[in-house]
Amino acid sequence: MKLFQLLLAIILSAAMATTAVASTEADSIAKDFETQKKKLEDAELKQRQVLSALYQLNKKIKKIVIEKGDLSQQRAFLEVNIKNLSQKVDELDQRSKSQKALLAERLRAIYKLGGPSVARFLFSSNSSASLERNLKILGIVAARDLDLIKNYGRDLKELQNKKKMLAQRLESLKSVENKIVAQEKQFRKEQELKGKLLDGIRKSKLFAINKINGLREKSLQYNIEDAGLFDLLFKPSFADQKGALPQPLPGVVTRKFGLMKGEDHPYTISHKGIFISAAKGSPIKSVFEGRISYVGELPGFGTTLIVDHGDHYYTVYSHAEEVKVGVGDEITQSQVIAQVGEPTRESNPGLYFEIRHFSEPYDPQQWMKGL
Repeated sequence: MKLFQLLLAIILSAAMATTAVASTEADSIAKDFETQKKKLEDAELKQRQVLSALYQLNKKIKKIVIEKGDLSQQRAFLEVNIKNLSQKVDELDQRSKSQKALLAERLRAIYKLGGPSVARFLFSSNSSASLERNLKILGIVAARDLDLIKNYGRDLKELQNKKKMLAQRLESLKSVENKIVAQEKQFRKEQELKGKLLDGIRKSKLFAINKINGLREKSLQYNIEDAGLFDLLFKPSFADQKGALPQPLPGVVTRKFGLMKGEDHPYTISHKGIFISAAKGSPIKSVFEGRISYVGELPGFGTTLIVDHGDHYYTVYSHAEEVKVGVGDEITQSQVIAQVGEPTRESNPGLYFEIRHFSEPYDPQQWMKGL
């Protein structure tokens, strides 16, 4: 009898020890799970920040490429103008030299005629009228030559000034262009560094996800009776449902997510969600379990509900009426939360629907099945 009691005590002690070890191990798994979830959440936030920075860098690079193209065109235009002006300067310079040579030749001819010969030419006239005419002829010829040379000189100086101004402007453009090229190189370098950082974040996310899955598999070795711990390890998250979420209501998507050009105006508008056409009064259902974080009126969107699904994931339901829930209510997947309200001036009756992670909008059609 005593031997039996001793064996029973040993068995109970071993069972208690095993249970204690299992409990300790389960607690350790839970802590590791929370740590990995926090790492995954931090990685998601960093990824969003890096993607936002990359988006801004891409905008800056696009702007610089456009500016560089404009400057290149201006530079080419200036270079053509400078080339044309240089040709005109050379032509005028050649004409001026030719005219000066012609005047010099005439002066040499007059000089060769010499004193009495010139006098004989001037005073060989039969009358004072002829004398006056001969003097005028010589004066007109000389004055005309001088005027031509002066005009050539003035035009030449004007063209040279224009050429100088264009050359200065060209140098200024080249300087600006060099600065823009240097800025573009800097932005490209930042883009490359942020791309590498993004790759590192994605690897960290993958590592955390694999670690979480490993902890779930490891926990199956132990008999977990704590419902809270079981939910922590195995309760599905919103992120796990991508591509498998149910539709908030049956209908046709008449306005898609992303950049869309208006039919009645030339502007491009960014849609953060989708619009699903449906009859007034159609029931609106939550696409996933969560907690109601907002119910109220939003300008342009009417009555709007926001559901917090945890891990910073939210869904938005607008143009609703007959709201069935209130702020703080816990809801289940596919629970009716409201009805489709009155149509707006801009559209037929239906639901405007968004999915957001932090404040970043995602395309709902990539998350829901059947759309």
